[in-house]
Amino acid sequence: MAEAKLNVQITADVRQAQEKIKGLTGRIKAMAPALRKVGMAMTIAGGAIVGAFGLSVKTAADFEAAMREVNTMMGLSQDRFAVFSKEVQSLAVTLGVDAVEASKALYQAISAGVPKENVLTFLEIASKAAIGGVTETKIAVDGLTTVINAFKMPMSATQRVADLMFTTVKGGKTTFQELSASMNVVAPIAASLGVKFEDIMAATATL
Repeated sequence: MAEAKLNVQITADVRQAQEKIKGLTGRIKAMAPALRKVGMAMTIAGGAIVGAFGLSVKTAADFEAAMREVNTMMGLSQDRFAVFSKEVQSLAVTLGVDAVEASKALYQAISAGVPKENVLTFLEIASKAAIGGVTETKIAVDGLTTVINAFKMPMSATQRVADLMFTTVKGGKTTFQELSASMNVVAPIAASLGVKFEDIMAATATL
């Protein structure tokens, strides 16, 4: 008798559980369209977040790797490194340049002697010069650092150097890339002879 009651109770419990599962399944099916919309919205939002910083998953990994290389020379703490990386990333987004290219140009700038405290400002100027000169950031970095080092200029002169180079390109028959490359030879010789950078640019513009 007790066994029969137990079987009845178990059967009732199973049926109750089945009804609950059936009800839950129905609710899930009813919610499916809404869930799909939420999923799409999350996908779009996720894409917007990635797009806002101009980084795909692979690019984000490449950017971090490049920034880690930069930090081998900067020696920033983990917290400061995270902040600095965001600053570089934000600058790249603002200017519409590739973040990985920007981080590699940053490494190049530091290698060429740009002080750590000035390197972000320098990168911004070099990036803008590259955009205006229709060339790569690393080309602009090379040209600017060559001139600054050859003529022993302060970092505060970076913007003026960039402006003069761009004006020369605009008024002459040369490209920013060609001008930057020529500075590797011309700038050290001119500086040793006491010729001013401004005079070199003026002469080049008339060619």
